[in-house]
Amino acid sequence: MDRKFFSLVFFFTSFLVSCGGEEEGATPTPINPLDTQGNLLNGTWKVKDANSVTKDGTIVDVFTTMTLTISGGSKSGGNYSTSNSDSAEIWPNSGTWTFSNGDKNKILRSDNVVMSISATETTLRTSFTTSGGLKDGNWVFDFVKQ
Repeated sequence: MDRKFFSLVFFFTSFLVSCGGEEEGATPTPINPLDTQGNLLNGTWKVKDANSVTKDGTIVDVFTTMTLTISGGSKSGGNYSTSNSDSAEIWPNSGTWTFSNGDKNKILRSDNVVMSISATETTLRTSFTTSGGLKDGNWVFDFVKQ
């Protein structure tokens, strides 16, 4: 009798353990890399230091107190605003942005400037070219998250 009892307990325990778990056929929802990148960009970014802005490879130290605030970042884009930007030709006071051609490393600002970006949790590098004014050139900005 003990043998039958233990066999029954073993059978029911095995049955219950095998019934748990995920539903069959359930697939995880993939995370869109543009959503991930857009969310990573959200926040307030400050120019890293006096050597963190260059134009055509030459340090430009007039943007040292500039901050860039990005909000609403998602796969559809978002908004940005700046404070203490030395030039609205380089960084307008505010605008919107979208990912350029679905590339998480390129954004298109509402002033039609395409920017290459590299972002981590704490750093952001933007590089872009401006034309049509005194500020013509290839710009690179290194920011840190506040």
